[in-house]
Amino acid sequence: MKKAVHRNTVSGTVYGQVVQARTVTADTIVLNSSERRVLVPRQLPPPTRTWVDRADELDRLDRLLTTADPTRVVVTGLGGVGKTGLAVRWLDAHHELHPDGVLHTDLNGWSGHLPPVTGQVLAGWLRALGVAADDLPGEAAELIGLYRTVTAGKAIAVLVDNARSAEQVRPLIPATTRGTILVTSRRRLTGLALAGFRHLDLGCFPAATGAALLASLLDEDRQPLGEDLLHALAARCHGHPLALTIAGAHLSAHPQRDPARLIARLTRLAEASAAGDPYELSIEGVLQMTYEDLDATTARLYRSLAEHPGPEFTAEPLAAGLGVPVTEVECGLARLVEANLVTETGDERYRPHDVVGEHMRALAGEDDQTERLAVRRRMIDWYLRRAAEADKVINPFPRRFSDVYVGLDTGVFADAKAALDWAEIERTNILAAQQAAADQGWTELVYQFGEVLWNALRPNYTAGELVRSQVLGADAAADAGHILEVVCRIRQGFGETNLGDHEAAIVTCTIAVERAAELGDPWLQSGALSTRARAHLKADDPRAALPDLHRALEFAEEMNDARSIALRHRRLGETALHPKIADARLALHHLRLAASMFTGIGDDIGHARTVLHLARALTLNGQAAEAVSELVAIEQTVRDYGSVGYLADLCTALGEVHVALGDTAEARRHYGQAIDCYTAAGPGADKSKAAVIDRRDALGCDQPTA
Repeated sequence: MKKAVHRNTVSGTVYGQVVQARTVTADTIVLNSSERRVLVPRQLPPPTRTWVDRADELDRLDRLLTTADPTRVVVTGLGGVGKTGLAVRWLDAHHELHPDGVLHTDLNGWSGHLPPVTGQVLAGWLRALGVAADDLPGEAAELIGLYRTVTAGKAIAVLVDNARSAEQVRPLIPATTRGTILVTSRRRLTGLALAGFRHLDLGCFPAATGAALLASLLDEDRQPLGEDLLHALAARCHGHPLALTIAGAHLSAHPQRDPARLIARLTRLAEASAAGDPYELSIEGVLQMTYEDLDATTARLYRSLAEHPGPEFTAEPLAAGLGVPVTEVECGLARLVEANLVTETGDERYRPHDVVGEHMRALAGEDDQTERLAVRRRMIDWYLRRAAEADKVINPFPRRFSDVYVGLDTGVFADAKAALDWAEIERTNILAAQQAAADQGWTELVYQFGEVLWNALRPNYTAGELVRSQVLGADAAADAGHILEVVCRIRQGFGETNLGDHEAAIVTCTIAVERAAELGDPWLQSGALSTRARAHLKADDPRAALPDLHRALEFAEEMNDARSIALRHRRLGETALHPKIADARLALHHLRLAASMFTGIGDDIGHARTVLHLARALTLNGQAAEAVSELVAIEQTVRDYGSVGYLADLCTALGEVHVALGDTAEARRHYGQAIDCYTAAGPGADKSKAAVIDRRDALGCDQPTA
C-alpha cells in the first residue's frame, strides 16, 4: 500500500532557533534547518581620514538624486583629486536610500595592472546579493543576464572606481530604476551618455580650501603655522588633494621642520621634474620629497612594490621577494600607510594609489635590473608555492608532476574551504603571476602554475580563466618538452567543453591523445581519451565517444586504478543511455560495475553520480519502481554535496521515473526544478535544459519555458 504523504509547505522566512518539518510520512519526519540569513552587502571602501569643502559637488549629486531616475553619474578628474572619496562620502550619507545593498569594484584603470574580468566582478556581486555559488553560470553573458534579473527593482547603489572606458562599465549597470551607480574615471567616458549618465567634474582646491585641509592634518601640539605659510604651501601643491594630504602628513611627522624650507624644497623638486602639467609637478614633487624622507629599508620596500604582479598585496610575498622577515615588511608597510603612500584595503591587505604606482615604477626603473628581476622572481615563486599548498589541500589525490609539490607545508590551510577561500581572494594575483612569468620567459614557472591552478579554478565557475591558464601552461610545457603539456591540454579541453566550445575541445584533446601516446604514459592516455569522449558526448555524438572510452578503460585496467576504472565504466554506461544508442542492458552492466567499485573505495558522491545514470537505465529497462528506490537512497547525499548540476541531474531523473510511473504532477514538478537548476548552471547545460523543457511541455505544462 502506498503511504500517505503530507507536506508542510508554508511560505516565508524565519530567522533564529527554528525547527521545521520538511516532509511528514506515517513513520518518518524529515527536518530542514532554518534558512541561512544573507547579509546586505555594504562594500564601500572606508572614508578618507580628512575631509574639507566639496559642498558644491555634494549638492550637485543631491540634485541629480532627485531629478534623475535612476541616478547615474561619472565623476571625473585628475588622479588623486578625491573622486573616490567624494563618491564614498555621498553614498554613505544616503545609505537609507539603498536598503538592498551597496556594491563596489576597482577596475585598476591607471594602476599598471590588468582590470578584473567582468565575469569575476559580477560573480562576486551576485554572491554578495545572496545567489549561491553553485547557481552562478560560467559565461559572462549569462552572468550579465542573471545580474540584471537579480537587481531589477532593487534599491541598490554601485560604485565603479577607475574605469578607463564606457565598455567596461556597461555590463555593471544594475537593471533598476530605484538604484544609483557612480563611476570614477580620469576620462569623461562620453560613451555612457546614451545610458543616461551625467558628468561631475572634480577640480583641485583653491588656496583657502587647501590651507584648511593642511591645517586639519597637523597635530594639535604642533606650533600653528601662519596663514601665509599654509596658503603658500597649498599654492605650491596647486591645490591637489593628494599632494596636500601627503605634505600635511610630512609636516605632522616632522614637527621641527621649517615649512618655508619645505616649500622651497618642493619648488626645487618640481622644477627638476620633466612633467609639464602643474598638477603633475605638484604630485611628483610631494611624492619625491616623501620618498627621500624614508629610511633605506622602507624606501627599498616602496620600490619593490613595482615588482608585485597584482594590484593588492599582503606582507608575505613582499617579504619573500626582498628576502627579509615578514615582520620587517609589516613595519615598513605601516610606515608607508602613515606617509599616505599605500592604502589599507582590508585586513592586512594593501594597495598603492595609482598615481603613487607611477612614481614607484619610475624609481624602480633606476634600480639594478638584475636585482629587480630577482625580487620579481621570488615573489612569483611565493605565489606558485602557496597556490600549490592550497591545491594539495583542495584535492590531495591526483597525480602531480611539478617539482613545486616537493616538501610543501600543507598545514598552512586548515581545510579545503580555507584553501579555496584563499585562492578566491588571491585569484587575480595568482593569474597575474603566471602571466608575468610568461612575459618574462620563465617557462618552468608558467607550466607549473597551469598545474597548481587546476583545482582552485575548476569549482569556482571561472572556465574562461581556467582555459587561459591552461593554454599558457601547455604552451610553456611544450617549449620545455615537459609532460605537463599533455596534462594542461587535457584540462584546457575540459574547460573548452564547459564553455560550450565542443569542437575546440575535441581538437585540443586530440593533440593531448597524440602527445600522451608518444610519451607512452597510460594515466595520461586514459585521461586524454576520456576527456575527448566527454567532448563528443556534449557535442551529441555518442558513437564517436565509445572507441575512446573503451580504450581509456583498457589503460585504466592496465594500471589497476580502481577509481579510474569506475569512472570509465560510468561514462560507458552514460554513453549507452544516449538516445542515439539507448541500450539499457549495456548501460546497466557498466553502471552496476561502477556503482559497486565506487562503494568499495568509499567514494560516496561518485556512487551517487553513478546511481543517477543507473536509475535512467532501470527506467528504460522497465524497472521504474526500483529506480525510485535507488534515487531516494542517494537524494540526501546529492543535496548535501551542494552542486547545482548534480541536483539538476537528480531532478531530471526523478521526473523521468515519475513519467514512467504515470505520476505526471510529480514529473512536472521535478522537471521544473531541473530547468531552474540547469538555467543556473550556465550555457554548458543548455542542451540538457532544452531536453527537459521538451519533456515537461509534452506533459501539457502551461508554465513558461524560460
